[in-house]
Amino acid sequence: TVRRFLEIHGETLEKVVFAVSELEEATYQKLLPLYFPRSLEEELQSLPYLPADIGNAEGEPVVPERQIRITEKPGVPDDASDEEGLEADLSFIGSHAFARMEGDVDKQRRLILQGQLSEAALQKQHQR
Repeated sequence: TVRRFLEIHGETLEKVVFAVSELEEATYQKLLPLYFPRSLEEELQSLPYLPADIGNAEGEPVVPERQIRITEKPGVPDDASDEEGLEADLSFIGSHAFARMEGDVDKQRRLILQGQLSEAALQKQHQR
């Protein structure tokens, strides 16, 4: 990640400092020449040891399952157009999990344990 960042923004920095523990220092001493070779010979020696996938343009790992997908209108199918009016938008109210959430379950259970809320009152509140 640092190497890729420096490839893009390196001219704006004078120095990069790695703050590592004594336990980690030996690992960094061994790996730094792989990613920051000091000569062409050192670079050629390190190429076989570098991983094939070194991430995106910033050097960050790309895990498709963790990518955020942002839609214009969450909960509305992609084929719904804006021209359908307010009725189309309102049809989705209450159809997703967040809209069906109940009150603070932990608070209700604490009140039951403290005797301030009976099971019957809880069931009535749940039905409501």
